[in-house]
Amino acid sequence: MDFVEEVLKFLTARMQFEAEWAVQEQNCFTWWAHTLAQRVWVTPPREVQGVELRTLHIQTDLLIDVPMTTSTWARLAAINRFATLSAYVAETAGGRINLHASVSLTSENWLLARAIALHAMALQMADAYAEATELATAFGGRINATAHPSQGMRETPDEMIDVIEIYQQRGEGDSPFTEDEIAELVHLEPRPWALASNELHTLNADLDFADDMPARLELDAAVRHPALGSGLQTRLLLPVEPDDLIAQKLNANELLEPDAHQLGAWCVDEERGLMFTGFVPAAAFVPGLSRALVYHLSAKNDWARALLFPAA
Repeated sequence: MDFVEEVLKFLTARMQFEAEWAVQEQNCFTWWAHTLAQRVWVTPPREVQGVELRTLHIQTDLLIDVPMTTSTWARLAAINRFATLSAYVAETAGGRINLHASVSLTSENWLLARAIALHAMALQMADAYAEATELATAFGGRINATAHPSQGMRETPDEMIDVIEIYQQRGEGDSPFTEDEIAELVHLEPRPWALASNELHTLNADLDFADDMPARLELDAAVRHPALGSGLQTRLLLPVEPDDLIAQKLNANELLEPDAHQLGAWCVDEERGLMFTGFVPAAAFVPGLSRALVYHLSAKNDWARALLFPAA
């Protein structure tokens, strides 16, 4: 059994969904916790910087028949400021908005990657059901409810829809991403940055982006999420003109060929500009995760620069 099959078996077992409400195929499955379909699939292998990589995508249907206008891009860029482990992404065909996350799988990292993928999957599902009605009104669309191909429309929700309560309980205490762990990141080798420093519970680093215009990587374990409590806030700020459509372009391209985990969203902040942001709740902590996130944010910086400035 290869690691892709192991990862998919792990996710289906830990999410504890009933087999009759799922459709399983090779390297992918779709399931219905209630009326919204959540699909998980793994892409064919490809080589990135000499390493064979496969991307595991997690996507939950949310809205359909949404007008694809400038106001839609602005709303997406704004709500993605509050991303945890998924992004709200527009799919222009059919006027859809979905929730999407992904992790990069290799033969070396798959055990750690599957752990964070499980939390992305669970939180994404819970967020979709909690927010669908309000977002349908805000975006002028309708909820993308669908039926299982043989079982029909599910009437009784799966208990996993209420999984958010577990995250809230685990987030009541201090962040498991400790001051010492954050401080040790400054000494990472190989260094993914030009310059890095840390203060209490925070890491700040400059990454190469353009001449005299570095990108900014930030980790902050002191931030408390309004719904999830303690954890780790991650940010990657790019030195480019803030643009709602660019944020959508970056989120949409994460669906195609990302070079790193997408555990958060590209967004536009009025004060800080264009950035990728995410929040890892306390319940998702595993040893080594903060180190992995630093390298993935660094790779995401290189990926975004190549996408936005292909001739550079």
